[in-house]
Amino acid sequence: MARQTKPTMDTDPTQSTTPAHTAPPPTPSPKGSRRIWWNLVGVSLVTIIVSGISLGNRIGNYNKESDHALYAYIPIASTTFTFANRPVKLIEDTVDDKAVIRVRYGDEELILDVSIPPLVQLPSLYERQKDWLTLSFFADRSGLSMSEFQRKLKADEIRPRLALVTRTPFGVEPLKEKNHESLEQPENWGTGEIRRDLWRFDCYEFLRDGSIVHEVKRFPESGASLLRRQNYAKLKGEPIPQRSEGELEEYSWQRGAALKIMPRAPAITFEQQPLLVAGWTLPVTATGILVFFVSFFFAIAPARTVQ
Repeated sequence: MARQTKPTMDTDPTQSTTPAHTAPPPTPSPKGSRRIWWNLVGVSLVTIIVSGISLGNRIGNYNKESDHALYAYIPIASTTFTFANRPVKLIEDTVDDKAVIRVRYGDEELILDVSIPPLVQLPSLYERQKDWLTLSFFADRSGLSMSEFQRKLKADEIRPRLALVTRTPFGVEPLKEKNHESLEQPENWGTGEIRRDLWRFDCYEFLRDGSIVHEVKRFPESGASLLRRQNYAKLKGEPIPQRSEGELEEYSWQRGAALKIMPRAPAITFEQQPLLVAGWTLPVTATGILVFFVSFFFAIAPARTVQ
C-alpha cells in the first residue's frame, strides 16, 4: 500500500504568524535612594566630628584634673652601675643547686630565685631573665610631655627612682573556690603563663638612703570578673565582694613596672577609667562611625538595574 503524505504549506521565515514580544530595555534604579545614603554619610560625619571632639575634651579634662601619677620608665640592661652614689650589681649564681640572682645595692643584698629559667642561653643577663625580672629607673611625668620629661631628667630637675620587679608563676593562692576538681592542671611552664591569677609580683624600690623597700602584689582581677562575682552575690543575697588587697593598682609604679614582664597586660578594672566621664559622647561617636561606613558603602555601590 502506498504511503499517503499530507501536503505541506511553504511559509516565509521572514513572516511571523504571532505578534513579536520584545523585552523593554533595562532601566537604572532611581537616584533618590543614593542621595539618601550620601546625606547619611554627611550627617554621620558631622556627628563623629562633634561627638569625637567632645569625647576627647572630656577625657583630656579628666586626665588633667585626676590626681594619679603618670610614670615613665627607663629599662636598665647593665649589670653594674651607680645609683645615689652607691654601686648596684647583678650576679647570676647558684644556692643549694638552685639558680638565683644576687642584687647588691651598697651594703644591702637580695637573693632572688630564678622563677622562669631561660630556655636559651642568650648573651646577657638582661636577655636571659627578662621574662620574670625587670630593673628600671622611673619618675612621675604628670603634666609633662615626653620631650619635656627627658629635658628635665637630663638637667637633674627630676630625680629618678630605682625599682626591681619579679614575677613568679604559682606564687600566690587562688582567691576563687575551685568549681571542678577534675580540671586541675599541673604546674608547668604552660599553665604558669595561663594562670595569671596565681602570679606573684615582688616589688623592690632602692631608696636613696641605702635601704630597700619590698612589697608583694598579685595580678589584678578584671572589671568584668569582679562584676560577675558581685552580681552573683546579689542574686544569692550574700555580701558584695570587693577587690582583694594586694592587687597591682592602676596608675601605681608597681603596676607600670610589672607590665614589662607580663606576656599580656591585664584587662581594665572599670573603677578609674577616663571613659567613665564620656557620657553620651562615647555611644554617639561609635554609632556615628558605624552609620558612616554602612551609608558610605551603600552610596558608592554599583547602580542596580531594573528589568
